[in-house]
Amino acid sequence: MKLLENWPAILIEKPRPAIVISDVHFGFEAELADKGIRVPSQTWKITELLIKLIEEQNPQEIIILGDLKHKIPVSSSIEWEEMPRAIEKIRETGVEVILVPGNHDGGIKKILGNTVRYAPSSGLLIEGERRIFMYHGHRWPSIDIVKSDIVFMGHLHPMINLRTDVGSIIKKPVWMLIEGDKRNLVETFREKYGIRLKGRGRINLIIMPAFNPILTGISVNNIKPEDKLWPLIRTNSFSISLAEIILLSGQNLGRLEQIEKITEDTL
Repeated sequence: MKLLENWPAILIEKPRPAIVISDVHFGFEAELADKGIRVPSQTWKITELLIKLIEEQNPQEIIILGDLKHKIPVSSSIEWEEMPRAIEKIRETGVEVILVPGNHDGGIKKILGNTVRYAPSSGLLIEGERRIFMYHGHRWPSIDIVKSDIVFMGHLHPMINLRTDVGSIIKKPVWMLIEGDKRNLVETFREKYGIRLKGRGRINLIIMPAFNPILTGISVNNIKPEDKLWPLIRTNSFSISLAEIILLSGQNLGRLEQIEKITEDTL
């Protein structure tokens, strides 16, 4: 398993070679248009990026961790007309497309039918070189998460604010890597569902940057209390402040608590 340099994507080798991405948000431009911001459709640029990534890595599967589409509750013409053609082009490379639905994927089966394989929105457990649990992140995961060694999650579109030499601030997508304690997860599920459950040891969480390059996201060096309400954080299994922040280039910026101390004075 590795984070792919300069790509918001993860490569896993077992049980089958697969690329994992999150938050494609086909049709995001339609929401901008509703707000009076005219942006040309990005469907084919995103599709070309995906095909380039597939050609570079030669996977058998591409696993999308939610929010393949954007508009809810009513889907846009981009999602009804362009997204199915984009998926067909991706499938023409020979990969199987697997979707773990996110909060923006309501009604997507009506649009895509059986052109993709749908995993449960509560998550997908894969047994390979490590036990990997994958889900979008907007809802409570299934109890299979306590069987895993590592969790892949999307939903937040993590970014960091950086000040340039001329004083302007830019946002760059980042990875968030957090080591957690499985005992708190187990205790949470015991109380939530009233079931007997065992599990202990460390568990790692990787929060993925969005694949769509024009999306904004949560600023990791300016996280507000309301930004921490996603279910996994409410289990107290993972400490956001201890997250390692890594740019797509692979540069490790350090732990979030250190970055926050620096940026309080510089941003």
